[in-house]
Amino acid sequence: MEILMILAIGTLCIVCFLVGARVGQKVSKGETVELPVLNPVRVYREEKSRKAAEAEKKKYDLIMENIDNYDGTGIGQKDVS
Repeated sequence: MEILMILAIGTLCIVCFLVGARVGQKVSKGETVELPVLNPVRVYREEKSRKAAEAEKKKYDLIMENIDNYDGTGIGQKDVS
């Protein structure tokens, strides 16, 4: 367990060094350093609407598949719910 902790902390130190070096290079070049703007409510709503659109697309794809498979009977039709 201690070895896992040592590896995790060592990895985090390396990542922090690399992020700091990148920020330092941007500052030395005169570029602006901006923090990412994270709005969890907006991200949640976008994800929710993306999932709803995906579900709607799957439903329409199933309807189109049923239309393609239609032969005058109910054989081969899938339930659309």
